[in-house]
Amino acid sequence: MSDDPERHADVHVRTGDGTTLPALTDPLLDDLLREPPDPEYPAIVVERGEHAYIQARLLPDGVYELEHRAAGSDECFQIYTPDALLVRDVMWAWIDENAWWHESVGWYRIDPAVAELEAARRELSGLLDGLSVIDGIESAMDDALHRADELLAMEFPDDELGRD
Repeated sequence: MSDDPERHADVHVRTGDGTTLPALTDPLLDDLLREPPDPEYPAIVVERGEHAYIQARLLPDGVYELEHRAAGSDECFQIYTPDALLVRDVMWAWIDENAWWHESVGWYRIDPAVAELEAARRELSGLLDGLSVIDGIESAMDDALHRADELLAMEFPDDELGRD
C-alpha cells in the first residue's frame, strides 16, 4: 500500500457527510474507520473518475458494509464484515489498483432494483438533510415568538412606559 498522495492524484476521498479530504493516508483511513467524524454519516467514499468508487459504511451493529462499482458498469457489489483491518486493506488495494482487492474477497452483486432504491434513498436523504436547517430556524423563531409573548404579557406601570 502506498501512502504517497501524488501517486493517487486521480483518487478523491470524502466522508459520509460530504467533507472532501485533500489526501488519504493509512493512519487517517484507520482513524476514519474506527471513529467516523460524523456518527450520523459513518461512511468513507473513495472515487476514481466519474463512476468508479469503493465505499465503506459502519453500520450501527459494528459491521462494515463495503461496496464498489467499476467505471463503465452499472453493477455494484458488496460485502459485510466486522473486520476494520480487512476493510482498510481492501480499500488501499483498490486505491493502489492492486487486483488483490477484487480477487481475494467474496463480493456479491447487488440486485439492480435494490441499488436503484438505495440510490433514491440516498438522494432523498440528502435533500431532507437540508430541512434540518429549516428545523433550527423554526425552533429559533418559536423561541423568539415565545419571548415576545412573555414581554407583551408583562405589566408595566404607566410611568415606565413614558405615559403620565
